[in-house]
Amino acid sequence: MSIQLNFFPVLTQDLFEKIGYELGLFELSYTSGGFSNALDAVPADSTGRNSQLQVRDEKNVWEPDGFNLCVKRSYTINVPKFLFGENGIAGGEDEIGIALLWTSKASNQRGIHIIADFNSKTPFPYTFNLNKEFPAGQLKGSISLQTVLYMKTTGIREPNEIHLANKAGIILGVLDEYTLVIDGNGSVFPIVEVSEPSQPLWWVNCQWNDPTEDAFDEESVRICINKAHANYKIIKMEGGLKESPLLLDIIASALQIIIQKVRESDYWEEIKKGEDLEPGSIGQAVNYFITTFNWDVHSPESLALSIRKDFDNRI
Repeated sequence: MSIQLNFFPVLTQDLFEKIGYELGLFELSYTSGGFSNALDAVPADSTGRNSQLQVRDEKNVWEPDGFNLCVKRSYTINVPKFLFGENGIAGGEDEIGIALLWTSKASNQRGIHIIADFNSKTPFPYTFNLNKEFPAGQLKGSISLQTVLYMKTTGIREPNEIHLANKAGIILGVLDEYTLVIDGNGSVFPIVEVSEPSQPLWWVNCQWNDPTEDAFDEESVRICINKAHANYKIIKMEGGLKESPLLLDIIASALQIIIQKVRESDYWEEIKKGEDLEPGSIGQAVNYFITTFNWDVHSPESLALSIRKDFDNRI
């Protein structure tokens, strides 16, 4: 167990509430063929000021190895003056910076992206914007995002401000924390196109060892769409789910197979409860599906029916 000791004031819950911090929705996208394509960020879990979002692509195209990920968001601090002075976290002549700290454990990468800065004389409410691009292949599994305040520059201190942080670069507090689950192709689940003339139009491969740990990506589980089949054109892959009832039914059937296989494993009770599941894992994905959309898992027939009813209502 480790305990962090701060020898200077940092952002407290009381101060956080005083400054009137507001944040907009994530705007996620990727670039393909010179055009920007929107991605969805669907809430998967939320506890306090830390949230988990599942990245999805309705067109079933995006995947982190082959495409970039652009992250945009707007923020507002309505009353920044509370951050300065004797009862704040910076001196009246100091400058506070805002940065994004990101970590992708699965790809063993992390970084800092500077967003903005302000001082006690900055007009308020103060709005600033995040615009960060992650290149293709940089991220894997999930990415943790922290929006932080840090000391950018220090100015002349008043006698009643000598207790405040006095070195540039010191973290003064965390404004928000999010996790983007990005593994897979961002669609309902990983889809790959193959060309095998002797095989059926589609099938599912389930090749995981531990669904609570193994990633929900095409290495562990995938639906194979056979381009060599005579009925491939009927699927209309390029149009996405809204344009292809057949693709929608294929995905519904595949999800039923995957959930049923997980249900037969020794990990089912943990997965139902959402306990000890790695972010981006098969278990986390299955838990999200059955809890968020209230799918009935009591029997194969009730599961098949509830998935299709849900799809008909939402898509």
